[in-house]
Amino acid sequence: MVAGGLVRLCYGLTTMFAPRFVAGRWAAEESDSVMNLRGFAGQHIAIAAFTLFASRSQRLARPALLLNAGVEICDAVAGGLEVHERGTRDPIALGGVALPFVGLATWLSALRKLGRER
Repeated sequence: MVAGGLVRLCYGLTTMFAPRFVAGRWAAEESDSVMNLRGFAGQHIAIAAFTLFASRSQRLARPALLLNAGVEICDAVAGGLEVHERGTRDPIALGGVALPFVGLATWLSALRKLGRER
């Protein structure tokens, strides 16, 4: 849970403060503005902060893990829509489908481990 939260936090901070570096590498390229990337970065930072805070609380751990899993599912759907819309096998769009499944596996593993500890 902590590792996943730190990865999300690092991605969010990088995207917030260096969006042009992220664009076209780890996210879709933004033509004129990086405002959307910074907006999503803020969401990643907030979710990461909640996740890291919740990792210290038995009561909040499950909701934080479910939130992160939900974000990964929504990201995969968004990536799938992007692949469909572009009509091509763009590597960034494909990564937008594949990478969330890695994150989803992380959060579901942590959720399973949490269930065993109770």
